[in-house]
Amino acid sequence: MKILFIVSSAQLGFWLAELTHPYWHFSEAGHEIDIASPQGGKVIMDPTSDPYTEKSWEKADLVSKGFLSDTVLIDKIENTIPLYKINVSDYDALHVVGGGGPAVDLYPNTEVKNILEAFWSAGKFIGTICHGSIALGNVPELVKGKHATGFSREEDTQAEALYGINFIPNFPQPVMEGAGILYECTDPWEPRVVVDGKLITGQNQQSASEYAIAYNHLMAGETPVFNY
Repeated sequence: MKILFIVSSAQLGFWLAELTHPYWHFSEAGHEIDIASPQGGKVIMDPTSDPYTEKSWEKADLVSKGFLSDTVLIDKIENTIPLYKINVSDYDALHVVGGGGPAVDLYPNTEVKNILEAFWSAGKFIGTICHGSIALGNVPELVKGKHATGFSREEDTQAEALYGINFIPNFPQPVMEGAGILYECTDPWEPRVVVDGKLITGQNQQSASEYAIAYNHLMAGETPVFNY
């Protein structure tokens, strides 16, 4: 399958693990990946998600370290495709990367809305994680009554201690609930993945690998895990 990643162009940045972990799991399964952003070109990672920065929250993130060591992959986040050039018919699945940036430029966003509507109407897979789940607020008529998760307001309250009060203009949980989503979450900074039909969502960066593995199983229509 061919998967479209949407990443924020905002200065606040994207969360690296929420791009690199799905990228690894999807590519390992043989899927092809393109990375797009509202403005195209270079996108900025939140420095606290960079395993090599002094104040990193992800110093032990071996997957992101591997991604950053590959010049071909670095080129993909320095030369993202602008959203207006995306032809949805070229893709089978969508992944919206999180980090604070999506709350700045992925909602409200008409191009993101159009892409989500096109994926939805074609019966394609749609996935979002963390603050990336705020993108679902662009299509309330489609997500009303759907079960989903994203970065919780409680987690954002804790993040405000680092970034400042109201560091983003919109918060995922209230936007999702306002769109009629049956929002659910677990304790802050614990993994949670929710699947409802062809919609799959992850709560936070701790969910990145679990989300990607579950997404692979969703796309395959089966799981290799057997319980006895």
